Amino acid sequence: MNKILFDSKKTMMYIVVIFILTLFFGPVAFADQSAGFSVRPILSENQVNSEVGYFDLNLEPGESQTLSLELRNMSDEEINLSISVHTAFTNVSGVVEYGSDADVPDDTLPFFLADYIQGDGKITLSEGETKQVDLLLTLPEDKPFEGVLAAGIRVEEIKDSEHLSEESMAIENTLSYVMGLVVSNKREQLSPELDLLAVYADQLNFRNVFSAQIQNQSGTFVNQLEVIASIYNEDQTERLYSTEASGMQMAPHSNFAFPISLNGESFVPGTYVLHLQANSGELEWEWTRSFVVDDQTSKTFNRQDITIPSQTNYWLLVSIFLVILLLLVILIRKRK
Repeated sequence: MNKILFDSKKTMMYIVVIFILTLFFGPVAFADQSAGFSVRPILSENQVNSEVGYFDLNLEPGESQTLSLELRNMSDEEINLSISVHTAFTNVSGVVEYGSDADVPDDTLPFFLADYIQGDGKITLSEGETKQVDLLLTLPEDKPFEGVLAAGIRVEEIKDSEHLSEESMAIENTLSYVMGLVVSNKREQLSPELDLLAVYADQLNFRNVFSAQIQNQSGTFVNQLEVIASIYNEDQTERLYSTEASGMQMAPHSNFAFPISLNGESFVPGTYVLHLQANSGELEWEWTRSFVVDDQTSKTFNRQDITIPSQTNYWLLVSIFLVILLLLVILIRKRK
C-alpha cells in the first residue's frame, strides 16, 4: 500500500503545537494571535497534574468527568467550529499524532475514548464571543485497562465553501487546535512492550522501502526510541540496505511501519533477512526475521517508484532508435 506523508488536497496548518505526550510531560496548546479563534482547557479538581496544559485524568471504570473548553472568537465575524476526538497513534516518522485517526487502529487498544465522549460536535461563535463547551467522558464499566489511553480533542474552523473562490480554496489552510487527553484507571508505571509484527516490501511517497511493523502493546508511551534496521540477503553474507533513526516516540497501544529505504533501487524477488535493534532508555529489543518478496510485488512497486526509470520508456526509446537507424541505412543505400 502506497503511503503519502502529505495531503495533496489541502495543506494542514496546526495553530497548536502538540508537545510530546508522555507520563512525564504532555502537549501544551499555544495560541497564534493571528488565528481567528483560541481554545483553552478548563481543568477540573480531578486533574492529576495541574501544571500541564492538557486533560490528565485518573478515573475508575464507569466514572464520568466533564471536559470543559473555553472557545473565544477573536475575529470580527461569526465563525463555525467543529469538535472531534481522535485516538493518539504513531505515524510512519515515529511521531505521535493526536489530531487524526490511524488508518488501521492497533488491535491491543482496549477501546476508543471517542466512543465514550458526548457533546456538541459543532459550535457557532458570534463576533468576539467567548463560550464554554462541555464534553462528558464516561469510561465503560466492563473495560478496565492498565496504563494510560491517549487522545486529542480537535477544534477546527469550518469554512463556508460557497463563499470561497476556487483560487482561495486551493491555498486555504485549515486552522485547528488539538488539546491532549490522557486517561488512566490506575496511575502506575508500566514498562513498554514492543513486538515486531511483520516485515514486507512497501512504498512510501512512491518510493520503494522495506517496512518493519513495530508494535507497542503496552499502555504507556515509548520515549526516545532508537531503531537500527538492516536488510540482508538470504544467507546473511551481505548487508544490502540499512536505516537508523532516533528520538522517536510511540503512543500507547499503537504500531507503525518503520521504513528501510532502497535508495532508489528496484525490488528484486527473493528471500531476505531483517535484523532490527530497538532501544528506549535502558530497555532493548532485537529481532531477526526472514521474509519473501515475490515477483508480482516487485514488478508492481518498481513500476510505481518515481525514482526508477520506466522500463516501458526505455524500450520505447530503443525501438525509436532502431527505427531511425534502419531508415538511415535505407537512405544511404538508395543514395549509393
